[in-house]
Amino acid sequence: MSGTGPAAYRVSLGRKFKALREASGMDREAVAREMGWDLSKLSRVDNGQATLKVAEVDKLLDLFGADEATAVELREIGQQARRRGSYGKVPEWSRPFLGLEQDAAKLEIFQGELIPGLFQTEEYARRLISRSPVVAAADVEKVVEARMRRRSLLYRENPPRVHLVLGEAALHIMAGGPKAMLEQLRHLRELADLDNVTMQIFPFSAGEHASLGVGFTYLTLDLGGAATHWVNIEDLTRTDCLSGANVLEVYRLTFDSLAINAAGERETIALLEQRIDALVAGG
Repeated sequence: MSGTGPAAYRVSLGRKFKALREASGMDREAVAREMGWDLSKLSRVDNGQATLKVAEVDKLLDLFGADEATAVELREIGQQARRRGSYGKVPEWSRPFLGLEQDAAKLEIFQGELIPGLFQTEEYARRLISRSPVVAAADVEKVVEARMRRRSLLYRENPPRVHLVLGEAALHIMAGGPKAMLEQLRHLRELADLDNVTMQIFPFSAGEHASLGVGFTYLTLDLGGAATHWVNIEDLTRTDCLSGANVLEVYRLTFDSLAINAAGERETIALLEQRIDALVAGG
């Protein structure tokens, strides 16, 4: 399992328990009834979005008649899944996504007007976070620090492959003023040279597209050689990590279309450098 964080273990545990349930012949309603859960809790377990207590793991193993070797394996996975991720000062609702982000083998990101968190400089992040109605003024610096820690994902050993499609508008919205924006664009230009980063600008001239007004991240986790996919959509007060087949198909097609119609990597670098030169010249 390439991802070693608790989020990856939760996904693996959910997948293995789902396989045991299906092999046992028990239906979802019966399992939920035996466990004292509603069906939404069972769905979260299947999808790796719920943390199981020791007693819940043991009860599921008994319920499905797991053999001793399987029980030992799943208890160990359950223990790893219960570890707490280290995210710093972040909203509780963002932690499922941050866990998946840390364990991802690939991240495909589209943002139309906003440079995404993994690519932000400290001052750019500070100006955005200080505008948030859900972050107290006293917490701004701690939230900025947490966001800066996320950036280490791009530089770690065996980093994820990251493909960013960024709307041209994001190069022009002056978060923090000209000086901060110049620093931000220079940082983007440096990141474009990383071997694990693919960056494309979606230019104004490309016109309309399916994801106008909707930014998202398409995540791929590699669990024991089997790819698991998620889509994350975030707004001001929540983040939704979705894994339904229909949802994944829509966002897979959407990202692929965006990438096809965006500027190529060489043209993207030229657009970045033109914008940097304009800011240096005071434009």
